[in-house]
Amino acid sequence: MDQLLIQRTRYLLRSRFRRAQTCPDAMFVHSCRQLVHWIRNHPLLRYVVADLSKVEGEHVERIKQTLDEVPNCNGSYDPGFYTAATNLKHSSVCWLIVQGISELESLEPEKQKFVISCLGEYLNNDAYIKFDDAVSVLRDVAIDGLYEHLDEHLDERNSIYSILIKYKQRSEWFRKNRLREFAENGLEGKKGEVALAIDVQEYILDQGVEFFVEPASASGEVDLVLKSSEGRYIIVDAKYVKNESNRSSVLSKLASGFHQVARYCNDFDVSEGFLVNFVANTTRIRLGLDTLDNFPYLNVGNKIIYYIEVNIAEEPSASKSGKATEIELSKEELISTLEAES
Repeated sequence: MDQLLIQRTRYLLRSRFRRAQTCPDAMFVHSCRQLVHWIRNHPLLRYVVADLSKVEGEHVERIKQTLDEVPNCNGSYDPGFYTAATNLKHSSVCWLIVQGISELESLEPEKQKFVISCLGEYLNNDAYIKFDDAVSVLRDVAIDGLYEHLDEHLDERNSIYSILIKYKQRSEWFRKNRLREFAENGLEGKKGEVALAIDVQEYILDQGVEFFVEPASASGEVDLVLKSSEGRYIIVDAKYVKNESNRSSVLSKLASGFHQVARYCNDFDVSEGFLVNFVANTTRIRLGLDTLDNFPYLNVGNKIIYYIEVNIAEEPSASKSGKATEIELSKEELISTLEAES
């Protein structure tokens, strides 16, 4: 995990939002449009706001109705009042408003001001709010609220990935033999990848992370479901590549793993998950995956699946190892294989 790259992503997030926060009022619509365009084209954040767009509630219809009706209204208009009862619904309100403002560019300036004033009234319940005061309210509530949601999401992802990287280091440095023993002979009555998943669960629990194991989803039993204080789910699943596995079996195993995590993400309505792959094979596995903040990932059906490999192979000494061999798999091969098997 590259901390400099993570810091750069958060710096870019701050700088993009700062423009919408500090621009002149006359540029507010254009700045929101630029911000929304950046978010929608970001490899991770676009899925975060896609999840916000799925949030249901009275606020959704109220905001959409305001955006639809106000441009054609010639008199006063009652936009209603803010009703979000949870942090997630508040974030949804923020995204709907910022997204709506970004689409006002085609309206005449006076119409833009009227819509913005109505949205400001929706947030602070002031029927006599002035345009400049409405812009201030929208910056303080909608822009800030959306920024906080996206920043928390990045922080949550980084925390889980950091824990899994520490687990990888501990396992590869100190527990290779023990983990192979678990996989082959069992742990808590389980063998193979299920036994290895139990070890991952125990480690994450020891880090103080709140989690529970979901007994089943529509796609079967998931190895580990983490649940944040806001009720968001994080999916972690494990796979096990045995020693002497050939290229075909490794491809099938990994394609199945990525596809399985993606299906679990669909079941729990989340945009990303984690695949932990335990490799007991002395042949190196090299995946041609994309990276985000230096995190390898595969996009499966618009779900971001992060990949962590834990090498638990019994390595021969350098004098006996001979020439290293590798199995190289492209992301195109993985996608085509999982699509064929789905």
